[in-house]
Amino acid sequence: MSSDPVLVLDIDGVVSLAHPGGPQPWDAGLQHDWGLSAEEMVRDFFRKDWLEVVRGRLDLYVALHEYLDRKGLADRLEEFVAYWFEKDAAIDRELLAITDTWRRRTGGRVFAASNQEHHRAAYLRDQQGLGAHFDEIIYSAALGVCKPDRVFFTNAQARMGISAAQSILFVDDSAANVDGARMAGWRAMLYRDRDSLGRALAGWG
Repeated sequence: MSSDPVLVLDIDGVVSLAHPGGPQPWDAGLQHDWGLSAEEMVRDFFRKDWLEVVRGRLDLYVALHEYLDRKGLADRLEEFVAYWFEKDAAIDRELLAITDTWRRRTGGRVFAASNQEHHRAAYLRDQQGLGAHFDEIIYSAALGVCKPDRVFFTNAQARMGISAAQSILFVDDSAANVDGARMAGWRAMLYRDRDSLGRALAGWG
């Protein structure tokens, strides 16, 4: 196992700025474009079936078909997923440039560690090009457990092939996830903006 410096980034809230509550929320046009209430979708989907989807226990299309069927939109399932994924991919390319520079300077590795389901993880990796910036995107549906559970971090560390937990710097916009990483022995920082990350990386590795 490797003990070289390793940078691990969250996706939603760090790499992507499109999460609800962020600067470019993907669901801002949901009512106008689809006649769907973002608040109702949170209540009736994201706080229910989504929890099984993001743990890899239920396929996104199966869960979303049931939700959209109740709205009379089941026949537009694939169109809705395409809309969602595109809107939910406001990638901070300047941040990725900072981490790419860190990788070249240090020879360290860079991973993403995110609560994601299989289809969006593949979309971000292949269609949005995140695969070119990360050694691997490690995500909850593949591990069967979500952040901030300590098992997420221990399983992710094993998957990355890292022997020394302190060789990892984890960056996340959720304080609970930062605490979970620290409980697993990782170094971790709460993400504020790309400038603060750049300053942190200047002294890391």
